[in-house]
Amino acid sequence: DPHEDIDSLRLRARNERNRMEECFNQSREAYARNEVRLAKQLSQGGEAHKDNMERLDKEASTKIFQGMRPMDGGHGPDTIDLHRLYVFEAKVYFDDAVQGIRDRGESSLHVITGRGNHCENNIPRIRPEIQEYGRSLGLSVEVDPDNDGRLLVNINDPS
Repeated sequence: DPHEDIDSLRLRARNERNRMEECFNQSREAYARNEVRLAKQLSQGGEAHKDNMERLDKEASTKIFQGMRPMDGGHGPDTIDLHRLYVFEAKVYFDDAVQGIRDRGESSLHVITGRGNHCENNIPRIRPEIQEYGRSLGLSVEVDPDNDGRLLVNINDPS
């Protein structure tokens, strides 16, 4: 549903994940009892729930990212906002943004990660992961001294 809200999509994805885990657990138990046919059916059910979970999470992340993109010129093309994304999703959008910066021949990217206020125990997850990931790609990634919910990325090799 194109009008379904993000929270609803995330909730449905979590439900699919729970069903997936249940199917896979039951599949292992069936296999241990030598019920191979049942184990296979349960495993296939788990895969179907996994596909649904991934589709729902992708739809949610697309809506989140499109909603965060500055349409009014508020940030500019050198800034991306990764709020509310899961870490693995944030890495995909980060990769795309880095490639876009390189394609335009630019050398810097501003990444809004948030301070972690919406994370468990207010411990940020996206910021440290993107810092480490960017550095593993050979990029200079530093916390903005004026805003600890934002990273400054220097693309040393705009190739």
